[in-house]
Amino acid sequence: MSSEDRVLALSSLSFDLSVYDIFGTLATGATLVIPEAELAKDPAHWAELVKRDRVTVWNSVPALMQLFVDYVTSRPQLQPTSLRAVLLSGDWLPLTLPEQIKAIAPEAKIISLGGATEASIWSIYYPIEEIDPVWTSIPYGRPLQNQHFYVLNPHLEPCPLWVTGQLYIGGVGLAEGYWKDAEKTAASFIVHPETGERLYRTGDLGRYLPDGKIEFLGREDFQLKIRGYRIEAGEVESAIAQHPRVRQAIVTSVGDRQSKEQLVAYIVSDTTLSQPNLETTTSNLVLDPLDRLEFRLKQQGIRTLEGNAEIELPACEEVQHDVYLQRQSYRQYLPDPLPLTDFANLLNCLRPLQLEGFTLPKYRYPSAGHLYPVQTYIYVKPGRIENLEGGTYYYHPLRHRLILISKEAHLERNLYSYSNREIFDRAAFALFSIGSLDAIAPLYGEFARNFCLIEAGYIGQLLSEECHRYNIGLCAIGDSIDAKVLETCFHLTDDDILLHGFLGGAIAPEQKQQWLQPQKTNSENTLSFEQELRKLLAARLPDYMMPSAFVFLDELPLTANGKINRKALPSPEFQFSQTTYVEPRNPQEELLTQIWQDVLEIDPIGIRENFFELGGNSLQATQILTRIREALPAANLSLRQLIHAATIAELAEAIEENLLAQIEQLSDEEAAHFLHDK
Repeated sequence: MSSEDRVLALSSLSFDLSVYDIFGTLATGATLVIPEAELAKDPAHWAELVKRDRVTVWNSVPALMQLFVDYVTSRPQLQPTSLRAVLLSGDWLPLTLPEQIKAIAPEAKIISLGGATEASIWSIYYPIEEIDPVWTSIPYGRPLQNQHFYVLNPHLEPCPLWVTGQLYIGGVGLAEGYWKDAEKTAASFIVHPETGERLYRTGDLGRYLPDGKIEFLGREDFQLKIRGYRIEAGEVESAIAQHPRVRQAIVTSVGDRQSKEQLVAYIVSDTTLSQPNLETTTSNLVLDPLDRLEFRLKQQGIRTLEGNAEIELPACEEVQHDVYLQRQSYRQYLPDPLPLTDFANLLNCLRPLQLEGFTLPKYRYPSAGHLYPVQTYIYVKPGRIENLEGGTYYYHPLRHRLILISKEAHLERNLYSYSNREIFDRAAFALFSIGSLDAIAPLYGEFARNFCLIEAGYIGQLLSEECHRYNIGLCAIGDSIDAKVLETCFHLTDDDILLHGFLGGAIAPEQKQQWLQPQKTNSENTLSFEQELRKLLAARLPDYMMPSAFVFLDELPLTANGKINRKALPSPEFQFSQTTYVEPRNPQEELLTQIWQDVLEIDPIGIRENFFELGGNSLQATQILTRIREALPAANLSLRQLIHAATIAELAEAIEENLLAQIEQLSDEEAAHFLHDK
């Protein structure tokens, strides 16, 4: 901090972060920027102050920075380019937040800080540079100068690497105690029996990492124990945050700790993913669906020019409705493979004609200087175009051929924005107009990109006008697709730029006579948001860490200090099973189903329903195991097998495998007696 810095004072005076805002700032001669009292919680006001007063240092809890990031991200004119340091402390720091900060303030150094009011507020720090994909949380870091941080077991001995222990703070910053509260002081401030050092017991949990840093594992009173398993809420939250639509996630438990305690995830989704990332210079983006529809109906691009002379034009040819209907965006495609002949005919419109007596070929669309720098690249899904392997291709317009680039290249649905993923799921191919700047810039310099965009527009219109003739539907996609992915899949260079794209596939003839077709969901490919989250977590976490309920909120409740207010989170309405009911198929499954229904007190239970999603816990698992051993003593089932086989169908298979393994060890005569007894 220096006299050149400007600090935005966001924390209330009753919160310990305000100590640095005031004394850390004024002690160095820096400037303190104070929000207006009535706008103190308004991120729009923060953005205005940061921009106007060129704030250089941000100091707040992560939740306030998240509000600021969410507001500024879609408003490029408000990006905080003056920020050189972002100090975040006081609450859990989401893994996704640092990258979001870097996107709006590339030059800012992001520092995670931790500690306690009872010490120096900040006693440990970690400069955040890159987020390791394997992390489940931001490392707590290393102690600040003249301060000490320890991870100790209940006997006040240092914990080995990776072993969870209590976090203690020592050093010159330690407080003398609580004002006029000797009992509380004695409980929290101790003298280490071996070193004699005075320490403060934080109530937080952590562990040492191999590089000497400390990993913060949360408050001791936030530790969750569900169904007999200890669960780190941060690990589940980190997995949930990997979904591109999740902006914030909090995981906690609700219910009776003795029997019916359930894991619950509270989600704030990013509703802007389905909206274009645009903003006018005069007003905020219209996001409300009804307001957007009303705006469309006004057709504000058409001028009235009241009072001007109007000239009536002569009668024209009768309007052909088919011409209007056939040129549209098609978002529904047949699952049948597209005939290669039809696909070739569509691409043929991009093929030039060589006229006799002319050196240059004649195209059906114009290009600056007759250079034609915009080329067509195609990704084909396996099995979706007849006699054409899946992979990436370059369309050669002079030879009218598809040139294979890679059979292994594969585009994922996550490459597209959330609202376009269902279209991608149904599409047979993706087509991209890529501009090669080195094929035009030598003649047109800074205008090269603009001329490429114009040419891509002509190509897009031509393809849209032609596709219906071959029962092919195209939908223009305006997503800003990751350039690195396209560069890899199509073997592009830095001079190649994405200009425009389409998704397409085969359509039924009757679709060409309809407009604004209702959007049908493809039940095989399309999942609800909650189903997507469950699928994501199932691939990353064990069954016992799967939340029993997901609660979707517009925003997480905050305390007056800007921390997450867990006590204000709403109670969930449990819907234990999202699985279609499947009845037992044989006597063994009937027996297991009856045991589950008796112990879990749920009727009916299908053989595909998950034990943990139904609310099962370790006590009930033991009860079920006892009942199974009584009914099927030869099953030789262990508790581990029961927990691992989380459905009745899987459990029945495990029992069958155990029985077969026993039979294999017997003679034919012994096996016959064994089966007869069963």
